[in-house]
Amino acid sequence: MENQKHFKQLSPKMNKIFFFFLLGITCVFAQKKQLFAEYSIGETSSADNTFISLKSSQTFGIGFGIQHNDSLNWVKQLRNPFTGVILQVANHGNTEKIGHTISLLPYIETPILFKNEKLKLLTALGVAYHTKKYDLEDNWENKAISTDFTYAFRLGLYYEVFRKSDFHTRLNVNYLHYSNGHIQWPNNGINTLALGLNITYDGFNKNINPIEKTVAPKEIQKSKQSYFSVQTGIGEHALYRFYNYRRNVYSVDFMYGKIYNKTHKVGLGLYMRHYTNNYNYIKEGNNLVSEEYPELQKNPFLNASSLGIALNYEFLMQHFSVETELGITLFRPFFETEYRLDATLINKKTDLYEFGKAEGTTYTLKRFVSGKLGLKYYLLNTYKVPKNNFYLGGHIVSRLGQADYSELTLGYIHTF
Repeated sequence: MENQKHFKQLSPKMNKIFFFFLLGITCVFAQKKQLFAEYSIGETSSADNTFISLKSSQTFGIGFGIQHNDSLNWVKQLRNPFTGVILQVANHGNTEKIGHTISLLPYIETPILFKNEKLKLLTALGVAYHTKKYDLEDNWENKAISTDFTYAFRLGLYYEVFRKSDFHTRLNVNYLHYSNGHIQWPNNGINTLALGLNITYDGFNKNINPIEKTVAPKEIQKSKQSYFSVQTGIGEHALYRFYNYRRNVYSVDFMYGKIYNKTHKVGLGLYMRHYTNNYNYIKEGNNLVSEEYPELQKNPFLNASSLGIALNYEFLMQHFSVETELGITLFRPFFETEYRLDATLINKKTDLYEFGKAEGTTYTLKRFVSGKLGLKYYLLNTYKVPKNNFYLGGHIVSRLGQADYSELTLGYIHTF
């Protein structure tokens, strides 16, 4: 009797837990799923004229995804995208020197044309493990990869050419990029352009009703909020081949902007960064500083820092977001020195290393143009527009498309 009484006291709570558990399971299984396997062949570009010879690259991957069918604005605007994960193994054309790359990539796949579901865009960003890396004595020709783990990025177009029952065949063209985010030299990265064949099975849950893909503008819930955010970050950065230390970069960002339709977050802000490697190099009075830029030693901390303004955009997906940023650097005194160090080359006549020159269009653009690409996770669901929220992020900061450093961020946002 006592056990029955005890059971009755617990049963309402257990019923609620059980109800929400079943609701979650039902939502997952009520969504359309896809399982695919693919093979692609392509060309990996050489890092420079001393790079090892490469044959055709080959990539094999398997992936699983779930189609979103709820009524959220971001789902409607992306026309019920698939999100999931891809596991892929790549051979870049020289297994002896470059080895194989094993990658795990979360992805999102969206239709491109409104009246044609056959053409889709797949974007993926994840992590990769490399079986071979740069070694000064044993593998000096591999200037592409110098760390065991790197970022992995993939952008592809998929076109359905044949469908039979629950299977459909798609042709694809993919761009793949691997980079350590400039945390260690060398970091020329791996860039591959590949053509492939994809076989997809989507016969799970055949009783699911077809999803209406066409979204009328009136279906989007219109809204607009203002926001202010502050963000701190810590990253890693290597200076150049003869000062190849992984040291911290500290950053602070302030941003003000608007959030449209609970999905599009646009802001304008200010960023400040401090490079520990640059500070140490100035403080120690190394080579180029002592010889040509002694004025940097008057205030090493300030001259190892940078200041800029940035235009920021985020695509909000409840707890997650994809962030891009375009910045203009207003102050970075050490950059001319850093650019010349990074451009150090061997003089074939004297067989000695010489510092590069800080001139030309590329130098000017890299000095002033910065960028950022990353992912964020928000503590509270952004679709509910909480007044106060916190987030964690991971970013690659770049200079005109070339990685500057990688960072982890912690931020606070106030919406009003």
